[in-house]
Amino acid sequence: MEKNNRLLIALFTLIAVVSTAGFFRSYLSKIPDVSGFYFVTHLHLLLFLLWFALVIAQPVLIRRKQFEWHKKLGRISYFLAPLLVFSILALVFDALPRNYAHSPEQAAVLSVGGILDTISFSLCYVIAMVNRRDLRWHVAFILGASLIVLNPGLGRLVGNLIHEEAGILAMVVTPFAFAMTILLYEKIKLKRSVLKSPYLLFTFVWSCELALFIILPQTAFWKSFMRLVING
Repeated sequence: MEKNNRLLIALFTLIAVVSTAGFFRSYLSKIPDVSGFYFVTHLHLLLFLLWFALVIAQPVLIRRKQFEWHKKLGRISYFLAPLLVFSILALVFDALPRNYAHSPEQAAVLSVGGILDTISFSLCYVIAMVNRRDLRWHVAFILGASLIVLNPGLGRLVGNLIHEEAGILAMVVTPFAFAMTILLYEKIKLKRSVLKSPYLLFTFVWSCELALFIILPQTAFWKSFMRLVING
């Protein structure tokens, strides 16, 4: 996969379209009257679109053998990725008091999910950049980071089209399905070792996030943490 630029372009484009579509009803359909939204929401959307524009452009530049531009644009991610993480955390902590007033249990789940997503995204991004000279690992974890960015939009889209529980299921299953499909392809078609695959590590990262997502909202620690944040 890492050498098939057409497939990567199509995959990143699909991820971007699905993720963006998930926010059509709640945000995009309101344009141009978006005065009811907080500034951080607009900032997050802009950074979110820039991320997908960047990851789509990179394989296009490689395909056209414009390697110098590929490197220059890649350096933009050093600023873009931290800003994207900041915007997600800002949204989480901005919404926490309102969510808590409505339902403390729901606030716990939503805040844990947002914070864990930033950790998983950051970890995938760091692994991708550390391994930027290893094309297989670099591509695998840029894809992993993009799947984590995809998930909120995917969940909303499926939830709006089918049911909220179906949206949650899609968010849980999609990263696993993606990683398992490539693992099987590498093992059967390419005869690569599963234990040495970056997609196995990504599966482990996602499994850890899901385990913490299930456990943390129920703990006294997290409930105390939320009250501390809300009370300032």
